[in-house]
Amino acid sequence: MPHAQPTTGLRFDVLVNVLPAEADIPSLQSYTTRDGGTLSYRYYACHHYASHNHASHRATQQAAPSTLLVLLHGSSASSHYLAPMAEYLATSAGFDVITPDLRGHGPNPAKRGDVDYIGQLEDDVADLIEHAKREHAPYERVVIGGHSSGGGLALRFAAGKQASHLAGVVLLAPFLAYNASTVRKKAGWAKPNLWRILPLALLNQMNVTRFNHWPVLHFNLPLAYRTGSETLRYTYRMMESFGTADYKADLANIRAPILVLVGDRDEAFYAKQFEPTIHPHAPQSEFEFIAGVSHLDIVVNTTAAQRIALWAETHGL
Repeated sequence: MPHAQPTTGLRFDVLVNVLPAEADIPSLQSYTTRDGGTLSYRYYACHHYASHNHASHRATQQAAPSTLLVLLHGSSASSHYLAPMAEYLATSAGFDVITPDLRGHGPNPAKRGDVDYIGQLEDDVADLIEHAKREHAPYERVVIGGHSSGGGLALRFAAGKQASHLAGVVLLAPFLAYNASTVRKKAGWAKPNLWRILPLALLNQMNVTRFNHWPVLHFNLPLAYRTGSETLRYTYRMMESFGTADYKADLANIRAPILVLVGDRDEAFYAKQFEPTIHPHAPQSEFEFIAGVSHLDIVVNTTAAQRIALWAETHGL
């Protein structure tokens, strides 16, 4: 990959020479969803477990961990770029960490950039947690986390049917809503087709969903950074599944501790707007700005990972 600064608003070059090779991270495992489909995830075992064959070898470990962290990737991406943070937290924070390739993403999705219905991503994450409890450990606590759009999905998930079952929420430069005060309107990464989005939103209010498979959101990923596993466009139902319908109400529904981390050089969001935007609705939330860090390199930044580990220790996670 070249080191040139792309002109799409996000600095993809910060990941060059930082992300490990596919062979050096846990291989993709599979689980079955409630609709009978198969999705993939990576499993990072705690207790300094060094093997990359992570297929439930609990007999070789001293003790099963009591906390599972499910960490969700952002728009267009897959679980691969979360490897440095997942590895650090599995090694230093006492978590088992799972990073799924969300439906419609990853190397070979059944329908790239699409889901079957709005809300299916939440159902998939719930199914993954139940799978992890059966296959890896009977976790006492589950923490949900996510980066960027994955942070929006984590928020949506944490405020939904799983709200009472979560021990914590970690939001890394999260996307709250297109009209939130945190969003830079001209970041250049995502290109929404408002001529489709607005009519489809009105139709969905009337319970008309037959056109929700239309693509409405395109991502401006430079050719030099494409690997073939990225997802360059979303259908309406995928876009809606990632976001919250009302982020203020969702925040108010969460009782678990919330940690919000954002780099002070974030190109997609206004870092200083997160606390005044989130805290009035979720007073238990904590915030930290990571110096010198942009939107993408927050997930490979050691200081950010250390802050999560400290927060987890403080809250007994």
